[in-house]
Amino acid sequence: MKYHSTGVSNRKDWEFTYTAEALAKAARAKKDYRQGRMAWWEVKKEEVIAEIKASGLEFNESLAVSYSSNVGRAPQLAVKPDLQNKIQECHSKIQEHMSAVREYDGWVQVLEANPTNSLSLTHDDWLFFFGAN
Repeated sequence: MKYHSTGVSNRKDWEFTYTAEALAKAARAKKDYRQGRMAWWEVKKEEVIAEIKASGLEFNESLAVSYSSNVGRAPQLAVKPDLQNKIQECHSKIQEHMSAVREYDGWVQVLEANPTNSLSLTHDDWLFFFGAN
């Protein structure tokens, strides 16, 4: 590995050649992984919804209402904050994985349509197709 005089590696400039067929296989694996994660989060979301329906509402009423019919604040219903956070996390993760599924599906279609093409990948490109999920 060569280093510039500044001590910085030039690996950002490296390119690697892969066939579109190999990249399509990698993109399909990433897509399948993301679909699995999306399904997992959808199950979690349903669990949180069931928990909210079973016990997630809080009922608050002013103490003054017990002593007088025209004094005090109106009763309020609220979802417990921890359940609100859980449902928001589930929604966010589902959206994140759904977006990735669509992106990888697009790459699968393009690459499978051109299986014999050779493509040069940078380090970032390689991580996109082959790096850890």
